[in-house]
Amino acid sequence: MDAIVLEPTLRSRLEQDAAQEVRSVNDLVNEAVAQYLRQRQQAKIDREIVAYEDMHGQLVRDHLGEWVAIHDQQLVDHDSDRVALYRRVRARYGRTSVLIRQVTTEQVEEIWLRTPSTGRTT
Repeated sequence: MDAIVLEPTLRSRLEQDAAQEVRSVNDLVNEAVAQYLRQRQQAKIDREIVAYEDMHGQLVRDHLGEWVAIHDQQLVDHDSDRVALYRRVRARYGRTSVLIRQVTTEQVEEIWLRTPSTGRTT
């Protein structure tokens, strides 16, 4: 594996930040890369959701009630058993983000969150 080389100005700024936070440059770099990868995964899932919504009519006709897996804006697998589908998707795609969603008549999934401070739903 090749070593990762930072530009001198980035290295200097990281060293200053690390010193102020009493952390290592490696910790800061690992944290930044982890955040970058999470953002990329979220962006991929957002694209898969748009693809799911675009193909919703066809999915309802062909797979109503089933679980579907959307990867690279394509339907790649489906099953009535969510766990079985999940296992196949993990075996095939590893840790790559793949949208797994149950096909319902509703195109957009409604999500209710209970806030801990008030107990209200949003």
